[in-house]
Order: sequence, then structure tokens, then C-alpha cells
Amino acid sequence: MEYDLYIRVRYCDELSGKVDGFGSIRRPKANNIESNLSKEERKALEDLKKDKDIRILPADKGRLVVVLNTEDYQNKCEKLLSDTNTYKNLGTRDPTNKYKKELISVLQDLENEGGINRVEYRKLYPTTENPPKFYGLPKIHKKDTPLRPIVSSIGTITYNCAKLLADILSPLVGRTSHHVANSQDFADCIKDERVEEDEELRSYDVTALFTSVPVDKALTIIQARLESDNTLSERTRLSATQVTKLLDVCLRCTYFVYNGVFYQQIHGAAMGSPVSPIVCNLYMEDLEQKAIKSAPHPPLWWYRYVDDTHTKLKKQYAQEFTDHLNSLDTDIKFTTEGEEDGTLAFLDTHTVIKEDRSLKIKIYRKPTHTDQYLNFQSNHPVQHKPGVIQTLYHRADCIVTNPVDKEEEKSHINAALENCGYPNWALTELLNQRKTRKTQKKSIVRLTLRQRDKWFCLI
Repeated sequence: MEYDLYIRVRYCDELSGKVDGFGSIRRPKANNIESNLSKEERKALEDLKKDKDIRILPADKGRLVVVLNTEDYQNKCEKLLSDTNTYKNLGTRDPTNKYKKELISVLQDLENEGGINRVEYRKLYPTTENPPKFYGLPKIHKKDTPLRPIVSSIGTITYNCAKLLADILSPLVGRTSHHVANSQDFADCIKDERVEEDEELRSYDVTALFTSVPVDKALTIIQARLESDNTLSERTRLSATQVTKLLDVCLRCTYFVYNGVFYQQIHGAAMGSPVSPIVCNLYMEDLEQKAIKSAPHPPLWWYRYVDDTHTKLKKQYAQEFTDHLNSLDTDIKFTTEGEEDGTLAFLDTHTVIKEDRSLKIKIYRKPTHTDQYLNFQSNHPVQHKPGVIQTLYHRADCIVTNPVDKEEEKSHINAALENCGYPNWALTELLNQRKTRKTQKKSIVRLTLRQRDKWFCLI
């Protein structure tokens, strides 16, 4: 739902010269913005940043900040990279130039064949030689706090090509009844369903999807999908074969650097590449269709978001179907979890089986969830702050199905936002405006609020 929320910011101090007419704002220079940190706090942060004995990282999930000893962090990274089934140590010699030459050769072929013009060639041409960089994010919800491997490919030789390919391939994703776009889409699919006594809910998850997807098989599947896509010519002049050729180069560029040493990811799609999630999604769509079609007793529903799946099965066939899933592809392995006290988490939803076997859906928060949202006193653009309130309330309205649960969720939201510095007037006025917009979509509500030395208008 869109609220047509248009926000203008006006500064109290020296308004003359800062606001030109009602709609034009001359933004103050960054060094004129009053800091919301004291000198002591800022100095403490600078000292922490300079401390080479610690690493300050965001947690893998939950909006937490984690402080690790540098030695512990490096040991965890090296433990990940010592897995010779997944990574190959290339030493200290940078292979970037080799991959750059391969990419340039493919781009030249595409230009000569008319797939791209000179302007596009120059845009895709790799002008940088920065290698992808490896780092890890702490999984604080797991024992011994292992790291999730992350590879940043921003600014690398294949980055622009991968973004182009992502734009070309993304419309292919979701052309199946098993795909869910987000939590709201999932909630809409199951909110009126039932789970009978002889049925159960179960989730499936793919182990290490990115490093497991076989590139050769994925390329074959994607080329077939492109060849059957009647709208491909509307997105690009590249043929299906040319797209696959460029994609092959991007997916096989799986090297990265950590601590001055270069490594090669042996299997799977390149981590960190913008096109890899789409490739994995398309591969999973093909695999799930084969699995469901060939299963002796297929699930009664199967809804998937990338590598996470929510299913309903007959209890007596649950293990049979799990074994069937893991027998189809030697590269892809599924783990599974069943109901716990008649509930099952999926994305940020919590499916609950009621006494009458109908379903209700609530918001799910992991034990590591912190309820940390954009602080009201932060120097972010002020229009982002009403957006936080709107987003959380919109999620509650669209996902939570039971009226009592919905009120509990909104009370939880109010408490969390108050802890993040949101004043009562901001919550009250914005929520009143939501009610007004629901009943009078075409009405224009103008509200001027003052907070310290700032006004913002919601129109």
C-alpha cells in the first residue's frame, strides 16, 4: 500500500535563504548539522576504530553490533577458508588480469555480433582491477559464533555486467505457483487454509545454496528459459546464447582476496555478485518443479522464498518426501524442521494452528532480534522517520490475521519505537493520518509538527 506521503523539511534557524518558495529547500552543509553525539562519545568511537586488536562488525542478523578480538576473527575466517572442498588457496598472485582479459574478449564478441553497441561496451568494459574482498559476519544465534562468509564484488571487473544480467534475468523469477515474493504474499496464500490432524507443517532449507548450485546445469536451465521467453527482446538486444555466454564469465569469476591471500571458490555461483541470487532462484524453481512432479506423495502446498520453503504434508509421507528431495540432485541438500507446539516460523511470519485446525499468522522475531530501528534523534533525512512507523504498521495490518494479535503487535511496535526515541505525538498523529487515508483516500491532510528546531509537513 502506498500512502502518497510527501514530506518537506523546514529549518527554523535563519529560514530566509534556506527555503525558496514552499517546495524548494536548500539543504544545509553537512558540517552545519548539529551532532547528536557528545565529544566524549565521538572520541570513544574514534579510539575504538583505531584499535587494531578488535574488529567491530554488524551481526549476521538482528541489527546488533559485535566486537571480536582480531585474532579470534582471523582464526574464524581462516577456518572457513581452510575448507578445501569449497575454496582453493591461490597464493599471493592476483588473478584479476586473467579474468579481465576473458571478460573483454566476450564483450568484444558481443559488440561485433551486434548484441551491444559502443556506448554499452564502454559502460560494461572493466576499468578497475579491484579484486572481490572476503569478510565474515558473526552468527550470534549459533553456538561458538561462527561467521557467515561474505564476498563484496562492488567495483570489481564483473560488477557492471552482473547488474545488467540481473536486470535481464529477474523478470524470469516467480513464474511459478510455488514462488512467494515476500511475507505479505505468503500470508495471503495460506491465511484461509487449514491443517488437519493427519497433516503437518514443515520447512525446508538448502545448505549453502550459493556454493552448491552447479554452474553448468544452471546455465543450461537459464538458456532454455530465455529461449522460451517472448519478452526477452524488450529488455535487451542480446540473444539467449549471448546472455548465457556473458553470464558464464560472471558466474565463474569466483576468486577473492582475504588478508593479502587470493582464494578461488571451487563450486557454485560467485558470492557477492548481483546476478547470483537470481541464478540460484531460477535453479531452485527448476529443481522444485521436478521434485513435486516426481514425488510419490507430493506436499499439499510448497511455498518458497529463495532457499527457504514452507510446506504442508501428510504426516505419514513427510520423511518419504524429505528423502525424495535429497535424492534428486547430488549438489543440493535440504535440511528440515517440523512444527513446534503447532507453530512454524517462515521469513518473519509465525504460522499457528488453532484448535479448530484453521490458521492464524503472527509476526515472528528471532531470539536475537533487538527492536532497533532508525533512532528519532539521528541525522538521517527526517522523511525516513515517519516511514519507519508506516512500514511497521503496514506489516502488522497485512500479515497478522487475528484482531487481538494485531493489537498486541501494534502495542509491541509502539513500545519499540518509544525506546528508539519516537515521541508520542509522532506516533499518534501519523496513526491518525493512516486512519484518515483509509477512509478518505483522496483527501489531503496537512499537518505541521515541531520537534526541537525542525518542522516536517506531512501532506
